[in-house]
Amino acid sequence: MPESKGRDLARALGIAAVAAIPISLVALAFLALVEQLTNWLWDDIPTAAGFAADSWWWVLLIPTIGGVLAGLAVRHLPGGGGHDPINGFSARPVAPDAIPGVVLAALASLAFGAVIGPEAPLVALGSALGLWGAHLFRQSGNVAALAGSAGLFAAISALFGNPLLAALLVLEAVGATALAAPLTVVVLPGLLAAGLGYVVFTGVGDWAGVAPTSLTVDGLASYPSLRLADVLWAVVIGVAMAAVGFAVRGIAARTHALAVPRPAVVGAMGGLAVGGLALVFGLSGESPLNVLFSGQSDLSTFVSQGSAWGAGIVALLILTKAAGYGVSLGSGFRGGPVFPALFLGAAVGTFFSLVVPGLELTPAVVAGMAAGSAAMLKLPVSSVMLAVVVAGSAGLQASTLAIVGSVVAVVITLAGSSRQPDTQKQGAP
Repeated sequence: MPESKGRDLARALGIAAVAAIPISLVALAFLALVEQLTNWLWDDIPTAAGFAADSWWWVLLIPTIGGVLAGLAVRHLPGGGGHDPINGFSARPVAPDAIPGVVLAALASLAFGAVIGPEAPLVALGSALGLWGAHLFRQSGNVAALAGSAGLFAAISALFGNPLLAALLVLEAVGATALAAPLTVVVLPGLLAAGLGYVVFTGVGDWAGVAPTSLTVDGLASYPSLRLADVLWAVVIGVAMAAVGFAVRGIAARTHALAVPRPAVVGAMGGLAVGGLALVFGLSGESPLNVLFSGQSDLSTFVSQGSAWGAGIVALLILTKAAGYGVSLGSGFRGGPVFPALFLGAAVGTFFSLVVPGLELTPAVVAGMAAGSAAMLKLPVSSVMLAVVVAGSAGLQASTLAIVGSVVAVVITLAGSSRQPDTQKQGAP
């Protein structure tokens, strides 16, 4: 390594070491703010006013207001509200002056019911804080870029509570091309930041740390022995999730074409549509709130209880949540694509376990989550790891099925991408 690049790496490592814990704490504070605002809108206000949170008018009103607010942030604040989720998971750094718009757009999306996840605003927060740290140390150029990359590693690690999973997801998404640097140079500051940021959860000395939010799904039975029939059904589930992914991206692309020139108007229409889809699902007798939000906090509950709903209701949930996901991706809301994809994959797996004699819930859900993530992210290795980590010990036992579902979904998605509206080239408004 040339001496100048060695100095750049050493400086980036120093910034990463100093900034890791503060960035992780900021990420956790943002997630706590989202949770608090969500509880206020969907629990505190309805309870205090004496109406149900799933009242039809409230389900329509709150996502619509969120769409207007997100659209205004996209249109009028620096940075366009951050990464446009229609372009998939992004690990591109975001400038510090974009943070107010990122936070406001994300809060209007995540807490107001859009079917969108929190990882994109965390990437923006982490990278912006990393760049700001580089500025404090009077560093620019490649050092600043590496510091920004390290910041987003730390922030994503705080979301997943797993520094290795976060590092894998970011590396597979961006590779080494974004910084035009060797892989080792890209990964070292980020891995250091993710690892040191994890001290927030493990604690150090007399400090016990912060209790992490568990992403592990409860209710999945042990899967001690692989069966050939399950492998074949994992292929079918991968095909089904690829089809769902095509439908979601098609809805997103068509909605996005309308949203670019008028984000606030289309944001309001998108929020109204998401609320309407939730009410359609509510006709089944289950809460319409199952359609809203990313599914991150509802995944475990759904897996443990969804089978009791029956195949028809689960199928209706898949249709309405997939459509809401596509509308949310395209209509100007700001967030990330990971958790709705995992939730839809779990729902598709649950559906197959209900309609296929002999197919148990565990292999179907693990294959479905991997396939769902792969179909939307096109990141097969990270998708397998996400499904295995979320499913806990049962996921490790069914890892072969996760691999099969992920590979099949990615292959079909890539093969059919030439016939799909090209969302990757539409860019942020």
